[in-house]
Amino acid sequence: MTTATLPKMPPPLPTTTRRTGNGNEKKAANVPALGKLEPVFQPPRIILNAVEGWGKTTMGTYAPNPAILMATGETGYTTLLGAGLVPNVDAAHIATWEELLAMLDHVGGHDTVVLDALGGFERLCHVNVCDRDFNGDWGERGFASYKRGYEVAVNEWLKLLVKLDQLRSEGITILILSHCKIKTFKNPLGADYDRYVSDVHDKTWAATAKWGDAVLFGNFYSVVDTERGGKPEALKKGKGIGGTERIVYTERRDAFDAKNRYGMENEIDIPNDPSKSWNTIYTQIRKDK
Repeated sequence: MTTATLPKMPPPLPTTTRRTGNGNEKKAANVPALGKLEPVFQPPRIILNAVEGWGKTTMGTYAPNPAILMATGETGYTTLLGAGLVPNVDAAHIATWEELLAMLDHVGGHDTVVLDALGGFERLCHVNVCDRDFNGDWGERGFASYKRGYEVAVNEWLKLLVKLDQLRSEGITILILSHCKIKTFKNPLGADYDRYVSDVHDKTWAATAKWGDAVLFGNFYSVVDTERGGKPEALKKGKGIGGTERIVYTERRDAFDAKNRYGMENEIDIPNDPSKSWNTIYTQIRKDK
């Protein structure tokens, strides 16, 4: 089994001194000196969670010099390539968790690594943990027992994030694609409501979203024509008449998760030309820098 390699730690910063109550200076061991840090732009870690058909995989193929890693069952890129709708780029199918961790040691020379998709790789992680730690038992005496499997799996998942951070330190941009689903949110402050979430376990999503620099939600503009009638507005039914123009949201709302550390606009209109999706978003990331 491949073991994640932790990135090399930087050399220790010089120690500093602190002033005691009587005015004497005393050396403080193992305390780094405070100072201004040099602003250095690092390759972004982007998670794109979007509805089906939005163009997630197509966007990944138009990232700079990409390597696309596809989890078992993901056929989006091969289908698009066969139809002549995307460029032919370096790609590989990944069948096991060990293969994924090992492959990340062999993607040097690329500018972007694209993981397609988050849910498929989470499944590989869970299978690895279930076979290794629970003798392949997915039931109440194994992986599902007191949700122990998910607790173990999230620690295994962190090995992937460490690997990706190592690639980032080498100048490689990370793009993780994610399918979404609709789930009811148990609202402690009021009525429950539905929201878009990634199709992975909450623990996997929490670790990944915290790690990412930008969590983007891709959807289509929704235009609803409300029927006229005597009912109150809140009870009226509507008819969807939009839904062809793409949009990316960069800040969290009740209906979805999102965040960005780059000061991007709250909403980004995506051109109908799929080849322009990546540049449209990356221009926002590098805006005013």
